[in-house]
Parts: sequence; structure tokens; C-alpha cells
Amino acid sequence: MSNSLITQRKFLPYFCTQFLGAFNDNLYKNALAILITYRLVVENDAILQNVALVAFIAPFLMFGSTAGQLADKYEKSWLIRNIKLAEIVIMILGCVALYLKSVELMLAILFLLGTQSAFFGPIKYSILPQHLERNEILGANGYVEAGTFVAILLGTIIGGFLGGRESLEYPLMVALVAIALLGWFTSQKIPDALAASPELKVSLNVWQSTKKIINLARANRPVYLAILAISWFWFFASIVLTQFPTFASQVLYGDYSAATLLLATFTIGIAAGSMTCSKLSGGRVEIGLMPLGALGISFFTWQLSTSMVPPAEELRTLMEMLATDGTWWVILNMTMIAFCSGMFIVPLYAFIQIRTEEGLRSRMFAVNNILNSIFMVVAGGLAALMLYLDFTVLQIFKVAAILNFIVTLYIISVVPHFVLRLIGWLLIHSVYRIKKQDLHHIPEEGPALVVCNHVSFVDPIILLALSPRPARFVMYYSFYELPIIKWVFKSLRSIPIATKRDRPEMLEQAMNSIAESLDDGHLVFIFPEGGITKNGEIAKFQPGMEKILKRNPVPVVPVALKGMWGTWFSRHRGRAMKGMPRRFMSKISVISGPPVPAEEADRIRMFDKVVALRGDER
Repeated sequence: MSNSLITQRKFLPYFCTQFLGAFNDNLYKNALAILITYRLVVENDAILQNVALVAFIAPFLMFGSTAGQLADKYEKSWLIRNIKLAEIVIMILGCVALYLKSVELMLAILFLLGTQSAFFGPIKYSILPQHLERNEILGANGYVEAGTFVAILLGTIIGGFLGGRESLEYPLMVALVAIALLGWFTSQKIPDALAASPELKVSLNVWQSTKKIINLARANRPVYLAILAISWFWFFASIVLTQFPTFASQVLYGDYSAATLLLATFTIGIAAGSMTCSKLSGGRVEIGLMPLGALGISFFTWQLSTSMVPPAEELRTLMEMLATDGTWWVILNMTMIAFCSGMFIVPLYAFIQIRTEEGLRSRMFAVNNILNSIFMVVAGGLAALMLYLDFTVLQIFKVAAILNFIVTLYIISVVPHFVLRLIGWLLIHSVYRIKKQDLHHIPEEGPALVVCNHVSFVDPIILLALSPRPARFVMYYSFYELPIIKWVFKSLRSIPIATKRDRPEMLEQAMNSIAESLDDGHLVFIFPEGGITKNGEIAKFQPGMEKILKRNPVPVVPVALKGMWGTWFSRHRGRAMKGMPRRFMSKISVISGPPVPAEEADRIRMFDKVVALRGDER
């Protein structure tokens, strides 16, 4: 579905608008950097480069909260068109600054560009859920991230080319204004996105409003943690990306084209990672990919820190560098760092979009922009400190890899459910060929009870991997308490249950836990047969399901497993896991039926529905 998304009016004009905006920002920024460094020969040009960075980032801190409020209060496509109109004016002023060769005015224009980006930022991601279906959001974010980095690459290359030649000064000015005009034109085609909170009163008190929206974000802990994870990514990326010129000259012994090659490599990698993320998750927002991407970032950054390229008396050209031993090792690791970065960041943006109330969504992305800016400034300070302490660029990469690994371990400890779900997905798909049918019937929001036939010991893993959202599983206590894997079930917040005769206190506790989960809007899976089938047939459902519904009258979703009988994990040969496995890559099916209202979901009726879904195939 995401492949056709790029051609649809609900996405293409928006994509083009944000792409052109990112391209123009970087075209101007890099042209300015080259102009200051090579053509104007300004004293303290290194200091001015840092001043330019602050000039662009400062507006995100100064106006982030206001931008988020405006994006929630007003219709978003109207806001985008006005922001793009402002870009045209800014670029015209930017041309005046270039003509006058006024560095001070150029820095002021850069501040205005940062301001424009700060007001566009909250809309950039919050508008997507208003135009797209839920299963399109991850693919859309993949396109956005890939497009943004391609725009950065093109803007950097073309900006450097045009800014470095006095004869191309006028073509540079024409390009800046023309791209701004083109962006304004594409913005006219963006469909309306109604105001999410038209009653909102916008506060112009920057400190108070910033504090307020950060507190709003902290109230939604999963979303706030996702924002912190994105901010950490930009902290890491700022340290690594800002070392490209030094790495290119001091490690690769390459000329200016080496830094461009590194940026191009990073762009290709992050674009590939962003799109692969969508493919791997099948359109589902799969947060489990994020820790996997984070581990990959640390591994390949450490590998990059071991790079060894023969020294040269003169800086190598691009072709000479590509022919030098060790260069392709650098390119491979740089590409994989970027690839893993795409897998890390895309699910996080999509997660914030789907887990935030529509009326608060823009403000959540404003918080994201504010914290990103703070983390990037701190990263710049840390990198400057390490350079002051005579750290080499390779040592800085080692420090970044270690810090990222520590943060990754913390992330895994905070969201073990998502990691285990991803591991389950990988394991199940490496053993079985799985056919999914009508799983959209499992609601993506709100409480629901899912009932399924029980064929094997890995049924919970299959359902965990395929469920559209995190869920709690009810399982017999003897299975829950198995050595070694008990910590897995505990991390998944599974609910151990026993019979009234065996452990009445555990039964009561389990029923209370189920009720609390449903009250909190969670999804709960149960196997109402009370045990794994011994003959492949579905046994009668036990009365526990009706007791749950009496206390929590929630919709009940029937699900059937087909093809598991006869596999190694079933009791086909008397007991599970007997002898050596004989069937590999067996074809199994998971089928769901429409939700049944609680008042109609007695155990006999639900038994009949699961039997009908399974059919004759066991």
C-alpha cells in the first residue's frame, strides 16, 4: 500500500512541499557556510559557523511551544500555505543579503529560516494521521525520513557548488526563490486537515507555554519516552555527522569530496532503512524494530571507529579514495549505521502519531522539536569538549557507540514487550509459513477479549507476533512458571491462572488482573478450552470466559489457528517436542472473525464461531 501512497493526492503534495522546504534550507545553509569560509574570508570563520548553527536551532526553543499550539488550533493546510508564503519572502531577503555580502544579514536570514522550520515542524508529522489510514502511517514516515535526508544531501551538494563560485551567485539566488515558489505551489494541493483543538487559547508566554506542553507530554509516558528516544537519536547523530569533515580529511585523507561521499552514503542508508522498516512491519507500527536498530547503530559505529586507511602526503580525490584499501569498509559501516538509524527513528515518529490524541498531536511534536534542539546543543558541547581534550575522531566514534549501547539497554528494559514481540515475529516466520486472514477484526484501540483455540505450546508466541497491538495473555500457571522462560512471560505481563481446586487465591488474582486490564483499555487473549488439545479437535469452552464478561462486558473477538496440529510443538505424537522435528516451514493460518458484543458472546456461541473459522483443517 505504501508503494502507491507516493502517487496519491492525500500524500504527494505534502511530501513534495516538505522535501522542497528541507532542500531549500540546506541549499541556503551550505551556500552560506562555503561563502563565509572560502569567498568572504571572514575572520573567526569557525566561530561564525557555530553562530550559524545556533541561529538556525534557537527558533525551535524560542517558538516551539507557540508553533505547536497554532498547529492544533488552526487548519493545517492553511498554516502550511502561509508558512511557505513566508519562505518566499525570506528567500527574497536572503538574496538581498547575498548581493550585499552582509554576513550579519545572512545570519539573520538563517534565523528566519529556522523560525519558519520551527513553525512547520509540528505540522510535518501531526498532519499525516488526519489524511492517512493507520496502516499507511509507517510507510508515509518512511518516505518522509528518506525524502528529508535526500533533500539534505542535494541541498548540501548544490549549495556548496553554487556558493563556492562567484559566477554562479545569481543562479543561486534564482534557485532559492524558485524552489520557495515551487514549494508554495505544491502546498496549494495539500488537502484540508481540520483544526484539532479550535477552542485552544494560544499563550505567547514562551517559558510558561513550553513548560505546559512538556508536562502534557510527560503525562503520556509512552509518547514522552518515544520523544526522548528521538531526541537521543539526534544527540547521537549530531556527534557523528559533525565529525564527517574531520573524519574525511584526517582518517580517509580525502579532499572535500570525501565528506560529500560520507553524507551521500548516510543518505542512501537511512533511506533504505526507512523503507525497509515499513516492509518488515507490514504497515504495522512495530516499535520492536527500534531497539534492533539501536543495537545495529552501536555495533556499526564501533566498527567504523576501527577504520584504518593508509595515510597520504596529499589529500586524495574521490576516485583515488575509492581505490584505496579500507575505504569500502568505511562505506559499508557508514551505510549500515544509517540503515539502522532509519529502522530506529521511523517507528518512533509513527508511534507518537498513533498514540497521541488528535487535539494534542501537534503540541507533542512541538515538544519533540524543543527537546531535539536541546539534545543537539548538548551534543555539540560534548563533541567540542572531547576535541578540546584531544580526542581523535575515531575515539569520539567509540564514545558515541558506547553511550548509544547504554541507552539501548535502558530502552530494552523499558519496552521489553515490543522487543520480545519482534523476536517472536522473527522466530515464528523462520519456522512457519504464516497466512493471516481478517486480523483487522482485532481492534487497535479499546478493551477487547480475544478467544482462540489452543493447539500447541507456541500459540501465544504466534498470536503475540501477529497481534496489531500489545496484549496480555492468560496462561495456566504451570506453563507460566517454567524455569528460564518465566522472565519472558513476566516481561510480557502475562497473567498466570489456576483452577479453583488447585490454587483458588491465584484464580481470584487472575480474574482481578484481567478485569483491571480490560478496565484500562487493554487487549486480553485467552484460550477458553483450558488446555492444549490432545487430539486436534477443539474442546468445549470453559465457563471462565462468561465470568470475565459478566464483570467486564467488552467485545469478544474469535480467532482460529489452522495447521498447527502435527507440528513439533503440538501433542500429535502423545506429547509435544517428542523426538526430532519432522516438518519445517509448515503452512499455518491465523483467522479472525468480527467482534461479538458481550451480551451475545456466551461460551457455546463463541465455540461455534471458532470452530467455523477453523473449518475442517486442524
